[in-house]
Amino acid sequence: MLKAASIILIIVALSSLVIGIVYVARGTLMPYHIEFIGDAAMEAIGDNPGLAALATVFIRLAGTLFISVGVLLIALIYYGLRKAERWAWWTTLIGMGIVNGPMVAITRPVGGFPWTLAIIMLAAFAIAIGLAAREVFREVPSSSTAGI
Repeated sequence: MLKAASIILIIVALSSLVIGIVYVARGTLMPYHIEFIGDAAMEAIGDNPGLAALATVFIRLAGTLFISVGVLLIALIYYGLRKAERWAWWTTLIGMGIVNGPMVAITRPVGGFPWTLAIIMLAAFAIAIGLAAREVFREVPSSSTAGI
């Protein structure tokens, strides 16, 4: 079960990396951002170099966040979770919650985001963390000869 959980979490991490790379490489507002702010606001951004630069910085910052989350998740899986380390399980659960909870709450009003992908990745994460928990928190039977 732990191997399956690790593979699922690697897929989640890789999706985060890909999204991050797209954001950093594009460096511009995504179509769903433009749909949200409207054409008039987009024209205002185009007419204001400072505002355009700020939008680019924010998009690249978001991309860097996605890349960082992906790299950190891969490191947690490789160095701890695949070895059934409890610290890695808790760090993965809490860390992903700290990042993804506020991110979903903050970006939800924007709309247009590929929520289907986000929901699939959230479900995959929940399944994987549940599968991993079965191994990480499995009770090791004590030996009846312990202490003899």
